[in-house]
Amino acid sequence: MGDRGYSSSGYRRMMKEIRRLKERLRGYAKYVLDLLGDLDDSRDLVEQVREGLEKMVDEESHVLPEVITLAGESYGAKEILEFIRGAPATQIEMFREILRKELSRRRSLWRDIERIEKAVEGYVKELGVYMPFEILKYDRFCFRDGECHYMFKVEVGSRRYLDEFEGTLEDLIELFKEVVAIEAENISRLISKARRERSRVARELRGFEDLMREIERYVYDNAILAISGDKLARPGSWRGMPDEVIEGLNMGLKKAGKIEIVNWDATRIGKDLVVYGANPGLWPEFYPWFRDSLSKSRVITILLRSFKKEIDEASGLPIKEIRGYIVYFEDNGIRYYQLSAKELLEAYTKDPETGERIEPEPAVIFCGPNNEMIYSVTSYKEDPNKADRAISGH
Repeated sequence: MGDRGYSSSGYRRMMKEIRRLKERLRGYAKYVLDLLGDLDDSRDLVEQVREGLEKMVDEESHVLPEVITLAGESYGAKEILEFIRGAPATQIEMFREILRKELSRRRSLWRDIERIEKAVEGYVKELGVYMPFEILKYDRFCFRDGECHYMFKVEVGSRRYLDEFEGTLEDLIELFKEVVAIEAENISRLISKARRERSRVARELRGFEDLMREIERYVYDNAILAISGDKLARPGSWRGMPDEVIEGLNMGLKKAGKIEIVNWDATRIGKDLVVYGANPGLWPEFYPWFRDSLSKSRVITILLRSFKKEIDEASGLPIKEIRGYIVYFEDNGIRYYQLSAKELLEAYTKDPETGERIEPEPAVIFCGPNNEMIYSVTSYKEDPNKADRAISGH
């Protein structure tokens, strides 16, 4: 070692610095790939990272997170940009190689996830049940031929599982199938309970079933109900939680002045069955929640956003239909009034604070009674004049 100008201790310090640099660059690689997703192999990886981070830093709409390491150091997009712009070529090449390896590792994980989800989806079809299944986090370390240590967080039906498992990928798939089979019984109970709650509320509120049938005509696969009123009830799973926490966790509650808004996912799981709530545990809660919210507010508004399979050619976004309903008590029952397409358009294209006209959301069809429809501008790419007529209400 002395011939190269390094003492033994100097060599150890140098290797330690290299290890620390590599560890920091691995952190950089994970950070940027979390932000940017997959990259293009035909282009320089570091250049793509620089372009992506510069765009995000320049756009004020992006709130970019910072990472705090176990050593107490922190870094974010700006620091990584500074590194890319000013680091020596040897360090940039090291970062490029680490990016390539991390990207390869992630693609391998994505292939695993696709294989797992496809196998579980096929098994669910065999069972003939509706079963939400989503892999939220997934990683693995392989130590023998075909066998790995898996770490995962999955959502199966109404439950989330955070666990570890050792074996082959096929073994892991069989484990998930076992969990699905167990959870299928719970899903069946929740569906039966939701049907009972719906029937009970329908007996208490004359006109409720008519309203539900009207809404569900337009739940093709998935939809969102934004229900607003002066004072809305809270689902049972929210009770005891301050509103600030519920809003901060983005659980579906919003406030606009004195108006409260709660969002409910609607999912068609059969020809004659729609359930309400992102988590199956909420399905039975929707109906008594709706009754209690109407009782508290006396008048509520429902904005229904129905997602279609068709894609708007101009914007590249899925087409959404929007309908609005005002629901109120009358003669010991409930009645509803559907807003016209023009009323919806006026509400969606006016700034509530300034009253100024704003552009309509792209890929939207504003729907009223009797098949009234007004399309947003970008749905009329080939015919701007037609779009102008639609916006003006002509």
